[in-house]
Amino acid sequence: MFQLHDLYYFLSPPQLAAETAKGLLQRLQEPRWAGRGEPMSLDRLHITLHHLGRFLNSIPREVIDLALAAGSAMDYEPFGVRLDVLQSRGGFEKGTFGTVELAPQAGAARDLRGFQHALGNTMRRMGFAETQIRSHFNPHMTLHYKHERIDRMVVAPVAWTVVQFALVDSLYGLSRHDVLARWTLKARQQVFLDW
Repeated sequence: MFQLHDLYYFLSPPQLAAETAKGLLQRLQEPRWAGRGEPMSLDRLHITLHHLGRFLNSIPREVIDLALAAGSAMDYEPFGVRLDVLQSRGGFEKGTFGTVELAPQAGAARDLRGFQHALGNTMRRMGFAETQIRSHFNPHMTLHYKHERIDRMVVAPVAWTVVQFALVDSLYGLSRHDVLARWTLKARQQVFLDW
């Protein structure tokens, strides 16, 4: 028996934002919107920043050490994420299924793209191969993996301030994410109260 492991850097929404997404997940279960299987569970909602590779049975220690070093080397301030477009990817042919995802409106992902790019530069500096650094970033949070195509629509936003990111071992096919490390983003700007 073998198990595939995918190693990722993730952003995960905090509980309140995940609860907002829950309403959208429930809409995907309405009879007028057909899907196969279940939508994502709240604890698995995430935005993938970088996919560091797929590995058979275990992730090599040197890859984990390099990922931990890159994560620890990140110096970035908290920033906002706002996802308010519900859309499909794939599922173009009748009877086929694609994903349903939540994404930002055009031009609203500058800070998120900036963080993903900075993480990629840090990975490069720490010695990651270019093939492990995501050059094209289409920010989104997948809500359902096997769903009929839906029309693109603007919805109530799922928004939060990103204060941490994580290194995650995703066990392929088991719907399981094991968090290997988390890093906190720290505000460098001093806050001055009454003088």
